[in-house]
Parts: sequence; structure tokens; C-alpha cells
Amino acid sequence: MFSFKLLAKDKPRHLLGIGEIVDIFEVVKRGIDLFDCVLPTRLARTGRLFSKKAERFQIHIRNEQYTNDPCPIENECECHTCRNFSRAYLRHLLMAKELLAIQLASIHNLYFLESLMRRIRTAIKEKGLAELKKEWFSTT
Repeated sequence: MFSFKLLAKDKPRHLLGIGEIVDIFEVVKRGIDLFDCVLPTRLARTGRLFSKKAERFQIHIRNEQYTNDPCPIENECECHTCRNFSRAYLRHLLMAKELLAIQLASIHNLYFLESLMRRIRTAIKEKGLAELKKEWFSTT
């Protein structure tokens, strides 16, 4: 990020490879406007799903504890996956190597990040980014 100071302030600033929640908050704080990363879909392929309440903001749906879990990935999430499928079903699909598992997990992970960014944009407009970050990191 040392070259960041050289970027024009009146143009969008794009950073590649940022996908972890902690990194997103950090680069937004430093003024990055755009970023992209394969992480949400890569995590989905391995059964890792974003969750605000989980350690490092990820649950590993392959874990046996989800075998009979009737809950969605996140109760508050409005994505298609969370509104229609349980953790147990997602785990079953993943363990059976069904491609639908990757699609549903990707839908959730992408929606999760898009929702986070929507909240970050609102927080920036309301001068509350630090408070939002505290909220997110006090739940892990």
C-alpha cells in the first residue's frame, strides 16, 4: 500500500485480491473504492461460507456439526440460499459432490459481501465506518 499515496484522489482506486472481511475494512478505511477477488467463490468450492458470527467470518459446512442443522447459513441473510436451504442440505450436497452445492455457496458468499459493502457505503455517508467495524469485530 506504499504506492497508494501516488494514486490520484479524484479517480477510483482499485485493488486486486482483497476478500477477507478484515482486509475489506482496512482498505476501505485507506480510501480504496473498488476491489475484487476470487475468494468468495474459492471458499464456496471448499465448503466455507461467510458468516458474521463465525470465527474469521467463515463456517466450514463440511464439519459434522452441520449434518442435521435445519438452520440457514445465517438467519438474517436474505440471499436465495439462506431463504431456501438448510445448512444440513448444503452439507449433504457438498459431501455428495453435487455442483449445486458450489452454486448455492457462491450465491451466499457473494450476497454476503455485497450486503457488507452496502452497509459500509451507508456508514461512510453517515460518518460511522469506525462504529460499523467495531460492531463487526465485537461479534467474532
